[in-house]
Amino acid sequence: MTDRYDAIIVGMGSAGGILAEQLTKAGAKVLGLEKGPDYTQDDFEIKHDELRYYQRGAIVAGVNVDPVTWRPDENARARVLPWSAGALGIDEPLYGLPSIGTGGGTLHWGCAAYRFREADFRMKSAIAERFGEQALPEGSTVADWPISYDDLEPYYEMVEHEQGISGRAGNVRGVLAEGTNPFDPPRRNDYPMPPITQGPGDVPFVEATKRLGMHPFRQPLALNSVEYKGRSACVNCGFCHGFPCHVKAKSTTQVTSVPEAKATGNLDLRSQSRVLRINRSADGREVRGVTYVDAHDVPHDVEAPIVILTAYALENVRLMLVSGINANGEVGQHFMTHNFGWFTSILPEATNPFIGTFNASSAIDDFTSERVPDNDLGVLWGSPIISVTGDLQPIEAYHNMDPRVPKFGLDLKHWMRDNYLHMHRMYSQTTNFPYRRHYCDLDPVVKDRWGQPALRITHDWEDHDADSVTLMGRYKELIAREMGAKSYWTDSPRPPYHLSTHDVGVHRMGEDPATSVTDIYGEVHECRGLYAIGGGQFVSYGGYNPNQTIQALAYFSSEQLLSQHGALGTFRRGVNAT
Repeated sequence: MTDRYDAIIVGMGSAGGILAEQLTKAGAKVLGLEKGPDYTQDDFEIKHDELRYYQRGAIVAGVNVDPVTWRPDENARARVLPWSAGALGIDEPLYGLPSIGTGGGTLHWGCAAYRFREADFRMKSAIAERFGEQALPEGSTVADWPISYDDLEPYYEMVEHEQGISGRAGNVRGVLAEGTNPFDPPRRNDYPMPPITQGPGDVPFVEATKRLGMHPFRQPLALNSVEYKGRSACVNCGFCHGFPCHVKAKSTTQVTSVPEAKATGNLDLRSQSRVLRINRSADGREVRGVTYVDAHDVPHDVEAPIVILTAYALENVRLMLVSGINANGEVGQHFMTHNFGWFTSILPEATNPFIGTFNASSAIDDFTSERVPDNDLGVLWGSPIISVTGDLQPIEAYHNMDPRVPKFGLDLKHWMRDNYLHMHRMYSQTTNFPYRRHYCDLDPVVKDRWGQPALRITHDWEDHDADSVTLMGRYKELIAREMGAKSYWTDSPRPPYHLSTHDVGVHRMGEDPATSVTDIYGEVHECRGLYAIGGGQFVSYGGYNPNQTIQALAYFSSEQLLSQHGALGTFRRGVNAT
């Protein structure tokens, strides 16, 4: 007998947990399918293990099980992520695949929780107004979003208060607070918690940027600075980015939305369950359910009139492609990711980078988005510059050390002895414009253990991408010099990685079914009742972390689903009809 539900959610991570909570609280019977474990807090009580989590990626979807291939262009042979597929086939969750299990990518993230700026939603128009439309790189498919900042602002606020975000806003109802970000987009209310404890290495960054006439502000973080909704405040353990949280201070849907959904009694959560195919009606126009295999590789067919894909953007695409959903050729197109432009320096004072969370620090927005200064490189869109002060354990420090120093013998030992406790890092997240030549499809050769084709990424860094890193690097160097750095070095503007776990754009939203994959609420134009919600909907990409916008879209879409189906009455009729 085939199981039937009001809705099926594929992926119980950042967006999936929120949708499960909202639908189950409204009375819907929801099946949640998660290919990773359903974690309990006991799984994370002892997690201070850099080898297990950072080096061996214990909570990451490794390419040995979930192969993804990459090639720079169509003339090259694709290989399983060559920067990530080592002897163990696993890597830290930054340049590869995100963590899996309940909570998804919010298990490992560094918790940076930015709203996009108003101009980020109209990037093409903003660039044309300032530089002229001819300034856009040839072949770029950048476009304005079909929704605006104002459309998402109430849902950004829902994320901040429901999931829990700490910080201090700069523009509340038009009032600019001293010492905050003067370039903040407008908002109705401040964050529900004050900023978390500042890392010691951030103090010289703040002082230096102020002397340079810049405007540092404390980063907003999805991390408790005080007890919030029964969850502990951050204890500054120093094992945060890449690690689960042992005190529930990190805002992950594993401890926020998923427990709320379970408490309704309306969520059937099946972990270790891998979806193989989306099932549709005979004419392909309506979704019918999915086929998945459980932990014992036993296949199951489940039915629902609503199927919501909320996995990692690339996995959403792979599922659509293996299910034959790509009538207009847009699924997998417009791939975008982030280039971090890592900049590391050695400061005169101790920074103690092993203390505190990754982003217990400040950032500047002086050069971000449409505020990019006039420049000789032709860079059209800027980025925040972010100070990194904590969460730097010895193995990661080894990977970040000065490339001019031998990584063995006495040179290594003396360098670590003299410099580790003085390290400071900065990064940016520069715009990666979409192009037709940057896309995802199915690899014709590499398959996973279930016999399904791997996803293949075709992407290389464009000149504008590299020039953006170079431009932001000039400001980082200026700041480092003002901080009195004894030495510093930076990553290549064309780094070896082509994934950042900030990968978006591959199932673009839009009003025209001929040129987009979903509508603004995530419903797939090609198949009624099928939704693909998350970063894959992004139309353009600025310099901010994607997760708060992903979660705002989840709240935005869940409200529409509930409104459209009359508090789920038509969900029930749809189930009965099948």
